[in-house]
Amino acid sequence: MTRKSVCIVGSGPGGLASAKVLLQTGQFDVTVFEKRSRIGGIWALDESSKDGYLSPHTPTNLSRFQVAFSDLSWSSVDLANTNHEQQALSMFPSAWKVNRYLETYRQKHIPNSVIHLDTSVVSVARRSGSGQVWTVTTQDVSGAQSKHHFEYVIMASGFFAVPRPLKKVISKLPADPSSLPVKIIHSGQYRELEDLFPPATVAQGKDILIIGGSNSAGEAAGVIARQLSSSQFSGDKAIQQRYQGCRIVHVTPRALYALPPYLPTDEHSRTFVPLDFSFYNLAKRMPGPVVAAAGLASTFIRDLLHDGIQMNIGGDQSDLGAPALVPLGKDDEKRGTVQVTLAESYSEYVRSGLIKVIRGKVDRVEAQDASVSVEIVEEGQVEKLDNIGAIVYATGYTPIPALDMLDDETKWAVQYDNQSMRLPLILEDWQTSAPAVPELAFIGFYEGPYWGIMEMQARLTADRWLGKNPISQRTYEVPDDLLALRAAMQARRSDVPQYWLGDYAGYMEEMAVAMKLQRNDGVLQEREGAVLPARYLSTDDDRQEANRAMADFSDTWLACLKGKYVARAVFRALQGEWAISRRIESKNTSFPSGTLTGTAFFHPRFPTKDKSAQAFDLEYLYIETGVYRTTTGAEMNASRRYVYRYTEVEDKISVWFVKPDREYEVDYLFHNLQFSPPDVTETEGASIAAADHLCINDMYKTRYRLPMKGISLPSFWIEHSVHGPAKDYVSKTTYERRKPAV
Repeated sequence: MTRKSVCIVGSGPGGLASAKVLLQTGQFDVTVFEKRSRIGGIWALDESSKDGYLSPHTPTNLSRFQVAFSDLSWSSVDLANTNHEQQALSMFPSAWKVNRYLETYRQKHIPNSVIHLDTSVVSVARRSGSGQVWTVTTQDVSGAQSKHHFEYVIMASGFFAVPRPLKKVISKLPADPSSLPVKIIHSGQYRELEDLFPPATVAQGKDILIIGGSNSAGEAAGVIARQLSSSQFSGDKAIQQRYQGCRIVHVTPRALYALPPYLPTDEHSRTFVPLDFSFYNLAKRMPGPVVAAAGLASTFIRDLLHDGIQMNIGGDQSDLGAPALVPLGKDDEKRGTVQVTLAESYSEYVRSGLIKVIRGKVDRVEAQDASVSVEIVEEGQVEKLDNIGAIVYATGYTPIPALDMLDDETKWAVQYDNQSMRLPLILEDWQTSAPAVPELAFIGFYEGPYWGIMEMQARLTADRWLGKNPISQRTYEVPDDLLALRAAMQARRSDVPQYWLGDYAGYMEEMAVAMKLQRNDGVLQEREGAVLPARYLSTDDDRQEANRAMADFSDTWLACLKGKYVARAVFRALQGEWAISRRIESKNTSFPSGTLTGTAFFHPRFPTKDKSAQAFDLEYLYIETGVYRTTTGAEMNASRRYVYRYTEVEDKISVWFVKPDREYEVDYLFHNLQFSPPDVTETEGASIAAADHLCINDMYKTRYRLPMKGISLPSFWIEHSVHGPAKDYVSKTTYERRKPAV
């Protein structure tokens, strides 16, 4: 049998999945053109890359089980760093590790001769009257062009092609934005504070403006806030002085819910799971065949999603002191769809005041001495902000450059609209094809493409071109309805969801049924746990690898139900400012009883090194100040410091003493928190943790009571019971969230 020739444009996850699936059939000759010098798309970077779409250390938004294909387990990927040190496999792998996964996948499934690096596709033109339907023109790094002919073409060039120009967002912007006296960069270009404030510029006391109402805006704000916090609490006096008084001003046209990577499994917050375990839990679907949905959101669906998110986060965010983040209520006809940013600590930085949120749209930017001023418009009202020292625009990406290579006839056939950033094409078959050009397929060409969906789209395309499993039209892909959705997007209607094709679990289930894929649930029931690629297999997929991935998932799922990651959720919730009240009952006359009132802060900073040589993922510097009043009438100022740490490998919170003469440096371990199982949480109405510490001959036994409300912690207490030859007292400290000033 003569093999069919296929050109794949792009070697990101969609392009690699397509190449693997087509080659696996044995009926296609595949050629992949990649404009960069390495594969991976937005993940085309290594541990030290500085010019990629992402920082090499940016974690994935979803767990490793979703950032994967069906038949390659993460446990099969070599994660040694440049120093040949094996790195731990995180639940949310960093970007350079994702590239390592893709390289492993390529080596396993795709011969080197298939992929042509440093080769840009200049044009894709449809021919007539020939078996070779497409002419593809490429250009190498020297500028030399070549023409190639193929029967089929797959566009996997990436929906997030290039940053959306700032001029498309701000109407009154200087013709040459680089002439402004401050740095202006896209969020995808940001790595560190010096990107905003080069060495010769003044940063102290300046505001950093972040523009955007998308997921990336919240992410960028959270990343910059962590760096600012760390600059103030890591002990480097020069860095501390340089960024002293800096804050972030985030201007967003809509309220955003900030979600951390771990969410509660129920309203009692007994256990926590990675957020995709919660979002795509098959047990949440209605009985019977899974039916997917897409497109505009009805009032009922909007309210349902708002209620679900608010249950997860513990309210409507009104406690953060930022009215701009509080969504409209159910009775307001202008209430929009749920808008989310996956940013672990964003909300706590807002509560602390390090991030100020303003609802509106930046309409004007103009120079003001060594900084700039901006005007923000919201419902006809104009607010002016001065003292802006840097601007980060998180206004998304445009797919248009990735489609410009198509000839006009093909663009017409797919109803291309270069003014529609969100829905530039009108496609069907789960957004893979258009009837007028059956020899052309699109992989991952929609907002927020999942790896599992791209793999499914590749399988669907192979089946279609081989004449297998004809697919009936989906109710949510009727062309006229999609055109109406496009118009609604451009009109910015309130019923347009953040991701119009957002029912990941539904599409995975529907496509698996349509293609008669083999089910691979491992030890789980069919409706137990989350959707993930390894649950759906083609006949030729590597079942051993898929089984390994499913075993990893089921072990993690069951461990979460036994209390794993409660510590991570609690650690996140500790961040920020607390009002504290302590009562000490002493039986030792030389150590009188008394009470303390004051304030405590858990300040985020990058993990620091100490003589223990242990590695940690997250760290707070705890600073407490207050007034202690003894029962004898004495009164004195009191303060103390600790360092709280979290390590993912052990899923453990530890508390460390600070050196008396070096107030930012760790001295030695105080104690490790051991959390009680979920049944104790249910009985107590709170997460309970215990710890102990022997101080010479005096034993400290510590108990934490942490009543989580969704991801939030409105209050908690810590009790130390200390007994020994030198000490005999009980100290109980209650922590209450301070109400932030609006």
